[in-house]
Amino acid sequence: MSNSTSCYVKMIREICREENISLESFGGDWVFRLERGDKEGYILGYQFGLNLAVAQQICADKSAASEVMKAHGIPHVPHHCFMTPEKLKYIDKEGNWEEMLSVFRMYGDVVVKDNQGTGGELVYRVRSVDCLEQAAQEIFRTCQSLAISPYVEIEKEYRVILLDGEIQLVFHKLRDFVTGDGRSTLRQLYAGHLMGGGAQASIPAGKLEKILPDGQRHYLNWKHNLGQGARAVVEEDPAVTGPAVALALRAARLFGLRFASVDVIRCSEGLQVLEINPGVMMENLASSSQELYRKAKEIYRRAVLKMLS
Repeated sequence: MSNSTSCYVKMIREICREENISLESFGGDWVFRLERGDKEGYILGYQFGLNLAVAQQICADKSAASEVMKAHGIPHVPHHCFMTPEKLKYIDKEGNWEEMLSVFRMYGDVVVKDNQGTGGELVYRVRSVDCLEQAAQEIFRTCQSLAISPYVEIEKEYRVILLDGEIQLVFHKLRDFVTGDGRSTLRQLYAGHLMGGGAQASIPAGKLEKILPDGQRHYLNWKHNLGQGARAVVEEDPAVTGPAVALALRAARLFGLRFASVDVIRCSEGLQVLEINPGVMMENLASSSQELYRKAKEIYRRAVLKMLS
């Protein structure tokens, strides 16, 4: 999908038209300049002109944000940074491999990802040394740094969207799954999933003929990314979301973020911040229903009006 045909661009254009805001587009709708009266502001991608540039850069760097949160006692999933060999001269290191192996052996089961990536691209679960090397080579082919974090069994992943300390929306990400009926093999269930318009998944060949017990779920992806088959389930009960929201607000305040989304996971060790996103992307959320389109649009509207206030 091109920028110009996305739900996001449509929402920004509608908001500006409805609020009598002059809008200029640059770079194929990647940059917007907004003006109303004597006020102006810019949007770059999904980043609105509300956060300090340095805060945006730190949060976009998974390992940097991890170090800051560690220093300030915020529970989080640790991320360890490794630079491409060409960049090691800037951090006074002679090589990556021994330290990569050390981090891998510390956890035994890790996630290796682009240190500044989004959307679940270039993200690999690694459980062997040869796969670690393969993942590192793949990421270094196009990226300047990677991050290694422990693999965590996530019970639930929340996304908390906030604006100036006020919660705009909380939802959890429900991964794509098939449900057993006690008769069908996983291959048959997956075929039905695809025929129903479900997202593609990778299932180990050895599991395809397994018959799932009636009612048992088989998740088709270990990632919780909305762009890879997961769907958003809005949470409206403060009793359920309160602790996750409180942690998200702590993290946002630490970096001085006005408009952001914070991913908080619930796992065996309690609640932890997974990532902080200074760019608020609601493309997949908004495209899933008219109600969620309206919710996303109103959140963006509030952000735009604050930019021009």
